[in-house]
Amino acid sequence: MLMKKYLLTLLLSFTCFSGFAAEGNFQSVLSGTFDWKSIEAVDGSIMLGIGEGSGMVTEGNKLFEVDMAFETVCLVQVRNHAGGRDITADCEIAYPELDSKMFLLLERKAGDIANEGAKGDGTQTILGGTNKLEGITGECSYTIKYLDASRNISKNNCSYSL
Repeated sequence: MLMKKYLLTLLLSFTCFSGFAAEGNFQSVLSGTFDWKSIEAVDGSIMLGIGEGSGMVTEGNKLFEVDMAFETVCLVQVRNHAGGRDITADCEIAYPELDSKMFLLLERKAGDIANEGAKGDGTQTILGGTNKLEGITGECSYTIKYLDASRNISKNNCSYSL
């Protein structure tokens, strides 16, 4: 009888913990604006910017449902050098419906930036989150296109685990 209680407790524990684990995919679209400042550097130039925008989940399941809105703020660094261009950004995305935030690192080494018609593809690493998104990890691919030097639209395709 004691062994049955032990096995039942163990089974219920695994069942409860597996309910908290989530994996999934979602796609989103974001419209944003940037404010840029640049300086000359020894090996080229450095451009820093702050980007702000809002978007919506266009395909999703589980945690990230279709039509879920979000707001984002990114601090962006662009290094132009003889070997090309390196673009990195640290981003905070707020999901009001989840009362949570997610943190991303964006990286891109191809394409143009901050010019009309500029575009490029890159990757985003999901670094973590708060509240319902605490412990989230994953990766996203994205495509961005600039409408002019300060306005852009991006598509994101993400997979995550929590």
